[in-house]
Amino acid sequence: MKVKPKTLFVVIGGAVAVALLILYLRKKKKKMKPVIVEGSFRGANCDELHAFESTYGRTIGGMNTKVNAELEKIYAQGINPEVTSVEVNMDAKNMKVDWKVTIEESTDGKPWVGFTSRGSSGSGAFVRANGKAVGQDFDTVLKKVRVAKSEPNGEMKLVKDLLYNMTTSGTATGKCPTRQLFYTYTRPIKFPKH
Repeated sequence: MKVKPKTLFVVIGGAVAVALLILYLRKKKKKMKPVIVEGSFRGANCDELHAFESTYGRTIGGMNTKVNAELEKIYAQGINPEVTSVEVNMDAKNMKVDWKVTIEESTDGKPWVGFTSRGSSGSGAFVRANGKAVGQDFDTVLKKVRVAKSEPNGEMKLVKDLLYNMTTSGTATGKCPTRQLFYTYTRPIKFPKH
């Protein structure tokens, strides 16, 4: 049986189109809906009220642990994640904190598979929260993250600079004046870009 050239052209063209569609669907990046990680905790004093993860070796809020676990879970699905938002409701009267973190697909393509925060409460908290003298400035925190995670080329960026019962000039306006800085960071050795 002889196949007409026109029929052969249609069959080959159709096969090529199907192959290209399959390749496109395989290469297409996975899109993700925003993931929300939430939690709450209570503190016995002002220091514990801003212990989003821990203080003096005691886990209080466990925020970093929960957020990092979700970041790793999203990365394992083939998506480069990034913490894009941190919302916090602090209540010094009842010594309670509610927090919500939003994770989305990375805006720059890098996998930001790490999350941490540093802060301070009380008199002088505005300066201490990111003060070089106490080792909480950006560069020192980045160095600590790199050493702790064995990631000499890790990058870090600020997600939120939270002020609670404090003005932008550092004046206390209520009980437990607090400044807390929330960071996300990369771990390119353990979590390379997909």
